[in-house]
Amino acid sequence: MDGTTLAQTLGLLIVLGFFFVLLAGLYAAFYAAGRMFSNPWLVRIGYLCGLGQFMAAMGMVFSGYLDRFWVYLVTFAALAYLVIPPIMWRIVLAFHRLEESHHSL
Repeated sequence: MDGTTLAQTLGLLIVLGFFFVLLAGLYAAFYAAGRMFSNPWLVRIGYLCGLGQFMAAMGMVFSGYLDRFWVYLVTFAALAYLVIPPIMWRIVLAFHRLEESHHSL
């Protein structure tokens, strides 16, 4: 791989990594806001950000430049993050219900 191709590949990985992190945060923020305000559009926007985050991860995975360890790590992180906001939402609700039940006693 010549220097120009390497620089372009690394540049692409940096951009994809930036969007991976940005879209993961937006997914969590829109999903939580949508649930908090009972707004299905915000939840849908969150899911679109989650899809974008997953696509950015797959762009990194299929770049052909990452070592096998990083391919597995990025794939695992992308798949895990698709389910983290809904699971965390349920956990937060359970904690609030538990706290409310303790205050009502």
